[in-house]
Amino acid sequence: MEMIIKKWGNSLAARIPKAIADMIGLHLNQKINIKAENGKIIITPITEKKEYTMDELLSQCTAKNLELTDEDKAWLNDEPVGREW
Repeated sequence: MEMIIKKWGNSLAARIPKAIADMIGLHLNQKINIKAENGKIIITPITEKKEYTMDELLSQCTAKNLELTDEDKAWLNDEPVGREW
């Protein structure tokens, strides 16, 4: 998509089309990381991650979600294939 760079105060600016913003989950007033790399400008959305308390995390632990699946059991019983031990 071809665009034109405009002046915004002492900086240069380019508009981000809604379709592109939607593709990467970018929204108004969201923090972004911007960097120049190999002659390109890379814009990456910064997603705020909720910090959970230990009580919040432990409240999600139930007997049902602590049960080992057949895959878990097989993995635990596998022999090392390299120098894990």
